[in-house]
Amino acid sequence: MKQTGNEFRSGVTGLTPQQERAAIMLASGSSVLSVAEELKVSRGTIYEWRRLITFRCYVNEQSKDYVDTIKGGVMSLADEAIAAIRDSLHSENEATRLKAAMWVADKAKDYQVGETNAVEAVKKECTTAMFSGWDEQLDEGVYKQKLKELGLKDNSL
Repeated sequence: MKQTGNEFRSGVTGLTPQQERAAIMLASGSSVLSVAEELKVSRGTIYEWRRLITFRCYVNEQSKDYVDTIKGGVMSLADEAIAAIRDSLHSENEATRLKAAMWVADKAKDYQVGETNAVEAVKKECTTAMFSGWDEQLDEGVYKQKLKELGLKDNSL
């Protein structure tokens, strides 16, 4: 931690412990008012912190972790949810069956499968543009090294 005036700032986040705590609370859904009250600072202070890029980035990082936790929890309920939907599809109540069928059809159309070609995925990872709007460039050295590490071959080379 670095000391700036009377405040200690993390060398990793650039934030004080109080700012880190505020960021974690905001990322987990707490309101600005409740964060301010808990940390005994004004709402204006929280709004000032939210203008700091270091604060925003830390909130985003914490939000990502929080969302990943939620996704894991939801995925652990998937078998139960599928069983409930299956039961609804076989319900004696026609309206229930129809709602369940429509829900399944709606979700099925939104389902997207990610990249299936590992060579193409590696190529995308190794392709960047120096500036927005510029042509993208493949870093062939990094690309070939990653292919080698993964035991993959690009037949077009």
